[in-house]
Parts: sequence; structure tokens; C-alpha cells
Amino acid sequence: MRRCILTAVLAFVILAMLAPPGFAQAPAPKVTISGLFDQVTSGGRNLYDGNFTRNSDTEWYGRTRFRPDFEFQVGKVRAVLGLELDLAYGQMGTNDSGFPWNNTGTTSGCKANTNGCLDLNTDVGGMIEIKWIYTEFPLTGKDSLMPFIPVETMARAGGQPFDTLASYKLASYANGDFAGISGVTTFTPNIKTNLAYVIVEQQLAGGNRGILNVPVTPGTGAGSPTFGANTKTTRGNDWAFIFSSDLTPTKGLDIKPLFSYFHADGLTSATARRNLADIHSGVGGQGAMLNSPASYNGLEQGLGGGGDPTYHENRYTIGADARWRIGAFGIDPTFYWQWGTIDRLGIITTPGASGSSVNGLGSKKMTADMMAFLADVIVSYQLGPLLLEARGSYSPGNKARDNLTKSIRYYQPLDTDGGYYSADWTAIFSSWSSGDYLQNNPFGMSNYVGYDRYGIIHFTGRATYNLTPALSFMGLVGPVWTAQAVDTDTGTAGSSTLGSGGTLGIGTPVRTTVSQKSWAQGDSNYLGTELYGLMTWRFSPNTAFTLGAAYLFAGPALNAAECTVPVAANGIPVAAATNCSNGVVKKRAAQDAWEAAARVRLAF
Repeated sequence: MRRCILTAVLAFVILAMLAPPGFAQAPAPKVTISGLFDQVTSGGRNLYDGNFTRNSDTEWYGRTRFRPDFEFQVGKVRAVLGLELDLAYGQMGTNDSGFPWNNTGTTSGCKANTNGCLDLNTDVGGMIEIKWIYTEFPLTGKDSLMPFIPVETMARAGGQPFDTLASYKLASYANGDFAGISGVTTFTPNIKTNLAYVIVEQQLAGGNRGILNVPVTPGTGAGSPTFGANTKTTRGNDWAFIFSSDLTPTKGLDIKPLFSYFHADGLTSATARRNLADIHSGVGGQGAMLNSPASYNGLEQGLGGGGDPTYHENRYTIGADARWRIGAFGIDPTFYWQWGTIDRLGIITTPGASGSSVNGLGSKKMTADMMAFLADVIVSYQLGPLLLEARGSYSPGNKARDNLTKSIRYYQPLDTDGGYYSADWTAIFSSWSSGDYLQNNPFGMSNYVGYDRYGIIHFTGRATYNLTPALSFMGLVGPVWTAQAVDTDTGTAGSSTLGSGGTLGIGTPVRTTVSQKSWAQGDSNYLGTELYGLMTWRFSPNTAFTLGAAYLFAGPALNAAECTVPVAANGIPVAAATNCSNGVVKKRAAQDAWEAAARVRLAF
């Protein structure tokens, strides 16, 4: 009898030890939805094609954005699914638009940064974007994956926002979204650390096998050398590491030190590497874009769009972001120092170029050193309903004649998501404002920092007056210069060397080669001065109406050159060579530009 009782007691104890959660009350699952609806209409002149010397580009259009976030939570674990739909009003191209692009599979011509166009009867194909898809869970600390580590770490895995992993100030280094893992560790309320592993491009098994093309016949004439079959298709393994800390040494002062390392093989995402025209890159005498196969041995080795993954970039960024509040006074300083190296295929111009010869066409693999910095400061003062602010930023750049296969002096953020100097610090020099925040930026200065290779000097004074808690008015003035003088004997991305139109976006070079005079010397640093006014009226709970307008007084640094080519008997222009040898180069002066926009936003 005793043996039976003892056996029953032991069984009960073992079961109780193995399954304590079964007796505890599990937290109830919770699902919440948040997001926004935006209805935007805007118009403007001379700021759509990047060519400020021709002001015939005008438009007025409307669009809608729906951005819902679905949050699924059980206890401390939650998963987030963020979706996005962007649709323009009316058919804008030759075809109905939808995913992919439209019903017929050809480019529809719909507005930039939209999924499609709402035509008559609004029968648009599916095109829902997945922005976020991640799980957040306790990695260390109580009730975590590793409870034996006492400090709490909240981790995220999947497609997620950068948020404040790198900085407080918007888009100064890493902004937008990424795929990878991150963790925020809280040691004390005043000390936190942030870690992120960002997967930019992943190399899969199969793509990295095989051999690169090797010459079959060396040759020296046109079309030589020839190469055998290529079996390596990878773009390489590109990734970034971010480490930062949140330190609050005293009330009102927050400091975020940052260290980040970015590695890329061959070509990489255009959001992480600025694409510029360089007459020193590529195959002998022709020049190439910096983030194109021609600059990474692609033309010689037949690697197509991937370039040669044995060409490496190693970029380091260190610095700090801070915010300090003393009563009505505030200051937000940011300073980042950047250095590293990058391999490119460069044209041999002097003896002793680094690297070994890879072809018989006068080009070599060269290694450029990178050295740049970004200084950005915001000063503010609250005087009752009036907020006065001033912001200045400086980043160095390269001179027009610099060989970019040997030296890089312009700062490169990891990802701005088109947001640098945005948040109503400008409406024209950046693509983000409270009006139409989805326009392509004609300067490339919101996708990157600085104008082309020339760096930036930006100063802005801004005043915001809250007439009532629901109604406010903002106005600013902002002159902009480049750190190095712009060579205006170059063309613009919108006009190109042939004078044809183009589409500006991430990866689009701002300036292009027109003639033999291009990239010889700088002519002007002054890009222009912007005036911007904005009214915000919160006329209903969670709903606001904004109305804004901006005007750009264009500076001489926006002047450009064009190659005018003769017209053949059949009426078709004769193709012009890169140096415009069979055409006439004309210099054109930049003209002013303007933009106006209105938006109704419902946030939920």
C-alpha cells in the first residue's frame, strides 16, 4: 500500500514539474490594426526630369496611399505585418496598370512610387507591398529564449524598420526597412545597446559555383578579347552590421554612439551605393557608371548584371547622434566619420596603378580609398506658441576632375529611404514633405547626402506658429551650396547626353558626360534657395489637412550642357558619341521651379 501511495505521489510531482504552464493562465492573444490613409494632390513646374534648364515639364495629379500595420501579440511576443498600397488617380500611360506594372506586362508610365493607376472603373490588378513582416520576442531575461542571461533583450527577426537602431535624426545613416535580425538590450533605464545584422544581398548555393570567364583569344582589336562560357551568376554576399548605444547621462540629454560596417561584393543595392558617372571607370576611354557591371569587370568577364564578386567594398562609419533639451532650448548634433576601400575597374592613365591587368583594353582593377564625414546640427527655441529652428549640414565631396577609382570623398549612408533632410526641412531639395512626399527627387539629395559627387552645404531657418492647438503655420528659407564646385559642362539625368527625357530615382546619376570638356573643372557651388510654406489643420480627431507650396530660386550650379545633334534626311537625330564629336555643345542656364500640394490624412 505504501509503495502504491509513494508511486502515485511521485507521478503527480513529476507531472506537475513537467507541465507547469498547463496550470497557469495563458495570456490572451490580441490583434490590433494601426496605420494611415493619405489622399494627396500636387502640381509643379521644372522639377520632375532633373533638367532645370528646360521648364516645360509641368503636371498636376492625385494619388492615394493606404498603409496598415497588423499586430499579433501574445504576452511579450508579437508579430507585425505591414502592408502598403500606392495608387494614382486616372490612367497615366498607354496601358492599364497593375501588378506586375500592368495587364499587358509592359511599362505603363504610371506615376513614380505608385503600384498602379486607378483608371475608369478602377479595375487595377493586385499589387499589395509587404513593408514589414517580423517577429519580436524576448531573447534574454525573464521568460525569454535564454533566461539564464539576466538582462532583457528584445529581438526582431524578419523584414523590419530601422527605426532608431542607428540614430535619432531621420535618415542620417540608416532609415527605411531591411531584412535581418536586431536586438535592443536594456541594462538600466539610462543605458541600452542596439545590434542589427542587415542582409542586403544573399548569395545562394549554385550561383557561387563555377568559374569566371577567361580569355579564349587575347586579341587587341575591336571585339577582342573573347571569353568562354560563364557559370558563375552570383552578385555576391552583401551585408551590414550596426552597433549603437542609447545613453542618458543626465535628464534632457540623450547620446547615441554608432559603429557600422558595410561589405559588398561586385554590384550592390543602389540605395547603399551612390551611382555616378566617371570617365575614369570601365573599359579604356569610354567611362562608366560607378555601380554598373562595366565598373566591376562585367563587360570583360561577361557577368551580366552582377559584376565580378571578387571586387569588394569595405565601408566603416563611426560617430554619434545626440539630442539635448534645456527648458525651451534644444540642440540636436550629429557627426559621422566614414572610411574604407572599394575595388573598381579603372582606366589606366598613369604608370603604377594598383591591381593587376585584367584585359587588353587599358583597364585595371583599382582600389579607391574612402574618407568622408557628415556634420548636421539642429538648434531650436520654443517661445510660447512660436517654435524657432535652424539647421545646418556639411559634407565634403570630390572635385569634378577627381578619379573616383582612386579616391572617394563623399559621404554614403547605408539607406535613407529618400528621407534625408526631409520632415518639412525642405519640399524641393528632398522628396519628403507634408505635401506630396512621394515625388522623385531631382537632386538625389534625399536618397543620398550631397549633390552628385560634390558634397553639400545646407542651411535652413524655420518658424512654426500654433495659432490654436488644431491650426498651425510653418515657413522656411533654405539656401544650398555644394562643398566642391559643380562642373556645368555636364548634362543632367533627365536630359542625358542625347537630350532625351529620363526617369529620376534611386540609382540614377545626377550628372552625365556630354563632351570632352565634361569633368574638367568646377564652375559654381550655389544650387539655389528654397522658400516653403505649410498650413496644417487638424479639423477632426485623427484627421489633418495640410496645404503647402514651395518655390526654388535656381542657382548657377544647376546650369547644364547639352549635345545638339544633326538630323538626318529621315528626320531621326544622328546618334552622338560620348564626347559629342558629331554634335554641338550648348550651355543652358537653370530656371526657377515650384511645387504646391494638399493632403488629407486619416491616422488610426
